[in-house]
Amino acid sequence: MENFDAALRAADRAAAAPFTQTPRISAWYPFAMAAYFTAVAATYPLLRDGRIIQGVGLLLAAVAAVLILTLTIRARWGTWPRMAVAPTEIKRAYMLFIVLAVAALILSAAIWSWFGDTTGLVAVFLTALVLVSAYEFRLYPNAARQVRQRMA
Repeated sequence: MENFDAALRAADRAAAAPFTQTPRISAWYPFAMAAYFTAVAATYPLLRDGRIIQGVGLLLAAVAAVLILTLTIRARWGTWPRMAVAPTEIKRAYMLFIVLAVAALILSAAIWSWFGDTTGLVAVFLTALVLVSAYEFRLYPNAARQVRQRMA
């Protein structure tokens, strides 16, 4: 029975490894993601004002950049874990991130409607920067540490 329990613990640690063994994200990553979200949001005023080529071009450039970034990170890490099989602590941190993202979206939209396009885009950038930084440097590392402690 002892061997069976040890085998189960080893299997749990192996399943959690893609979530707990990932390298620390670079300091520039939150800025890149904030720029991405801001670029996507900036397509709205361009399209609204009839500048279709610029709007579509900006959107395609933003999507291409985030795709290249994603592929680069995946190649660096050697894996891209699925959240469906994440440990509970990681899922909890991710769900908090989603809730905060919705709040940031609502806040940015409100600021945009009250103060206009430029201030709205600044709000999108700043809320995305704060949100991604909080998730990457606080929420996720703390959740991964909790998983490692539980598995120890």
